[in-house]
Amino acid sequence: MPSSLTLHLRSVGLGAMRGSWAAPIVLVALLIGATDADAMAAQAETPNRESSVAVLSGSDPEVPDPPPGQTPDQTGTSPLQTQSAARDPDPTADADLCDWHLANLPWQERSRQVVYGISCRSMRWLDHLFGTEKDYPEEQVNGILLLGFEYREYDGFDLRTRFRVRAPLPNFSSRWDLIVGRENKEEFVSDTAPSDRVLYHPGLSRDEDNEWLLGLGHRRKNRHKGFDYSVGLRLGTSPNLYAKVQYYYNKQFTEKTDLEFRQTVFWRTNEGLGTTTRATVVHQASARNVVRWETIATVSEDTGGMNWYAAQTWYHQLRGKSALSLLAFVRGETDEAVPLRDYGLNLIWRQPFTRDWMFLSMGPSITWPRTYRSERRELSLGFIVWVEMEFGDYQY
Repeated sequence: MPSSLTLHLRSVGLGAMRGSWAAPIVLVALLIGATDADAMAAQAETPNRESSVAVLSGSDPEVPDPPPGQTPDQTGTSPLQTQSAARDPDPTADADLCDWHLANLPWQERSRQVVYGISCRSMRWLDHLFGTEKDYPEEQVNGILLLGFEYREYDGFDLRTRFRVRAPLPNFSSRWDLIVGRENKEEFVSDTAPSDRVLYHPGLSRDEDNEWLLGLGHRRKNRHKGFDYSVGLRLGTSPNLYAKVQYYYNKQFTEKTDLEFRQTVFWRTNEGLGTTTRATVVHQASARNVVRWETIATVSEDTGGMNWYAAQTWYHQLRGKSALSLLAFVRGETDEAVPLRDYGLNLIWRQPFTRDWMFLSMGPSITWPRTYRSERRELSLGFIVWVEMEFGDYQY
């Protein structure tokens, strides 16, 4: 039986960011995908509907059984056909995985291939700066792209995007990955980013701007505990160097309860040193229900007190890969005029969107934010909707 953490990762993959340069990439991909509409419609008429039904139902497409007395390999193929197949290799066997082949493909596949191709070629080019002694593993390039918008009465309308690519650097080191993306500049460095892939997240750095990040991340050998390292550059209007060291400790108390603990020490050229402590307990309440408790606390040289965040999230897995999540949260900062900054509820519904690697998520929020002492705390209604697309063998 899978652990509660495993079920949690399977049932929801729910992340966050604001407007980024990734949007033009997607728009270009969508424009390319919009051509040859007739061919697209014909392609999607039957097989894609069957694929979507299989995703929604959580079942695999039916494969016909072989005739009685015949093994799956005994399909009536003649020796001449077998010899011909052996002589004629697959023409795509040596194809460059970074290339895209868009002819007669639906717009979903076209969009995904273009984004993956651009990312793959960029990562391979950077790896070749360190040499070409080792072949580049194009199949290990992976990432995620999210596009959507959020509206809150308190903040107004906000277009949001998230884009991140992670890829190996075999010619540099087998234990280091290259990380490129558009991220919240505080969340990524200080390790206060949300655990879920939700576009709306009321975490510690909600009001911070996004910047492009280019970094090197070290992967620990032991998945349950150990140290990770990351160094890089924030490519904003005034580029800043950053470095961080993280200690991970994961423990499965019971078959249904897991603990994740992480301590991060980080440094930035302009803001100085800081540290973040975060702990998460995930409990499998039933076969389709998971509850998660999360706490985050961070202090740094550029803050007067301690920023803190606490939340409880209930996840309910629906049919197939569909899921619901209900988040109750509270956040604040000590030594501030308004120590309690925000609290509220957020409901998200997540559903596969035409493909098993593309998802549609949406839901309302009810919050009570307050930033200044002169303000009156009032209820703020909100709503968010976004589409997320995974490419490559994306890992949470």
